[in-house]
Amino acid sequence: MIGREDMQRTESGMWVDRRKFLKIGGVGLLGTILAACGVGSETTTTTAATTTTAGTGTTLGTTTTVIDKIVANLNKVVMGDFNPNYAAQWSYSLAQALGYLEEYGIEDLERLLTDEYIAGLIGGSIDITHGDTNVFLGSAEASGEPIKIISMYRINEWQILGVRAGIETAEDLIGGTITGGQLEGRNTFVQKKIVTALGLDPETDVQFVPTSGGSDGRLQAVLAGTVDGASLFPRHRFAIEEAGGKFLYAEVEPAPQEGFGAMAGWIEENYDTVLAWVVADLRARQFMFDPANKDQAYQLMIDLGYEIPPEFVELYQVELDQISEDGGFELDTMQPFLDELAITGDIPEGIDWKKHFDFTALWEAQDILGIPRRPASL
Repeated sequence: MIGREDMQRTESGMWVDRRKFLKIGGVGLLGTILAACGVGSETTTTTAATTTTAGTGTTLGTTTTVIDKIVANLNKVVMGDFNPNYAAQWSYSLAQALGYLEEYGIEDLERLLTDEYIAGLIGGSIDITHGDTNVFLGSAEASGEPIKIISMYRINEWQILGVRAGIETAEDLIGGTITGGQLEGRNTFVQKKIVTALGLDPETDVQFVPTSGGSDGRLQAVLAGTVDGASLFPRHRFAIEEAGGKFLYAEVEPAPQEGFGAMAGWIEENYDTVLAWVVADLRARQFMFDPANKDQAYQLMIDLGYEIPPEFVELYQVELDQISEDGGFELDTMQPFLDELAITGDIPEGIDWKKHFDFTALWEAQDILGIPRRPASL
């Protein structure tokens, strides 16, 4: 386990490794992984529909509450995440704030914010983590460790080309520069698709240039006029429009890009906790997807210490458009997504991705909550 002397707590209550390295997986193993990846609360009574739950054979009748059937065998879960943005942590944070986790016996959710979440899983310092699909899959392939994706989070992706002031049409970009960050990265690959969709030739009509600093760095490059266009996120719309620019292209595309993962051994030893966590997380998603709960869903996150300016609140539906409401995804969207990642070297080509998924708890949770299984099978 990481010592607290090596950590510092953020305003959101997450613990961050100041050394940027979890000394638990071994330098050799971590290097292999990174090389492969590139990288007493109130009780809510819930009445369940009559159904036979997967994996247990237990029948939940309409007179039986979910809490009577779901009790975690662990009262503490260490939760990993790589993304400090509120929307990345929204569902499980709401599950905690609304008391759903505690209702099922998980009294303590300890958070670790780190890029080394795979090493944390393997070393046992993290129980469940939010992460990128390609990192889960690539790490499992490279290390041989039984890393399993237990549910999905973001299954769609906003693909956006933001442009500086003075660029009004695609033709205005001819002879100009565009950045997606790394030249060989997926963002650049997506930008080339966008340029093609706009009727231009990405090889001859525009020049792709590298930039550093992530998406905020790309935004600053556009605002400064260093580049004419860049791969941006929905939250950048306000800043770029204030500067006279705009989103020249913005479409949502299927991309099962993020999920939650855990080690197979930990899942087997603590299945009751996994089920409790997934049910609580799905209930939180149902809460946040109900427009009637919008204000409370944001206020609870603000109360937890997340900074959410009013212009981000206006992106409510934009954020939800990317998130899986039920923890699942459309089966036919995964392979095309992985094929694109293979082209950019973000994942091994021809990977047997299904063996790195364990949706047993997800399907059981969907059954308990009366949600159709998605996908019905793998």
